[in-house]
Amino acid sequence: MSFNKYILAGLVMLSLTSCEDVIEVDVEEGEIQLSVDAFINNKAEVQKVVLLDTKPFFSNTGQGVYVADSVYVIDDLNNKYLFEDPDGDGTYEWDDTVLVHVGRTYNLTIKKGNEEYTSVSTANPVPSIDSINWEYLPKEFGDDNGSYAAEMVVRDLVGQVDYYRVKWAKNGVFATGYESINTTVDGSFSETGAVDGGLFIPPVSTFPATNIDDSLGLGDVFTYELLSIDKSTYNFWNAISNQKVDGDVGALFATPTSNVRSNIIPTGNSSIAVGWF
Repeated sequence: MSFNKYILAGLVMLSLTSCEDVIEVDVEEGEIQLSVDAFINNKAEVQKVVLLDTKPFFSNTGQGVYVADSVYVIDDLNNKYLFEDPDGDGTYEWDDTVLVHVGRTYNLTIKKGNEEYTSVSTANPVPSIDSINWEYLPKEFGDDNGSYAAEMVVRDLVGQVDYYRVKWAKNGVFATGYESINTTVDGSFSETGAVDGGLFIPPVSTFPATNIDDSLGLGDVFTYELLSIDKSTYNFWNAISNQKVDGDVGALFATPTSNVRSNIIPTGNSSIAVGWF
């Protein structure tokens, strides 16, 4: 028995006196690319196309502004909508009448010197939200507090596969970040579970937050916004959402973070862009 104890002590000593080799790796900063945020809709509000430069992954500086010579959208009826950036902050705006109409196709063009980028998108129909139901959920074990759960009542359009993104706002401020990416096929939680023409079901239709920052209380104004998107845009948002994997085994086997494929097409000698229209 004493012999085994001496062996154990020796092993502990070996582990305490082991050394480490510090390996320093030079990481390339990568090419600066055009970043495009060009989601437009049929609401009577200012439409925006945000153009910025990407930045190195390890940089602590903000994104630079991409200064374009012209930014415009042309629809399939040859109507041209010119976006301008009076503040010089990379946010190009168009504000006149409703821009997007169901069934129409829209072509985005961005030009800067010899650089040119284009993209095409079609406006799909979207169902109307019938109403919003709510119910108070008392605080349970592990929750910060109780909250009102909100559920929208809306029925999927009949006759085709429809792709949607659901957005929500508390007191006029829309949620952002990974947690706000709520996509659905025909109102279900997956393509395999989709039922054409059915009511939207939880968790897609429901907002049950119990965190202090986003929970709902008396006097709060809660807003649902339903966007109709195509399958490519649906895949884009899901690819972004999949970039975040929290801890444990999931993080160990997660796909390395990388730029999500874009539908912003460079022409000529233009560099590859990121973002979506």
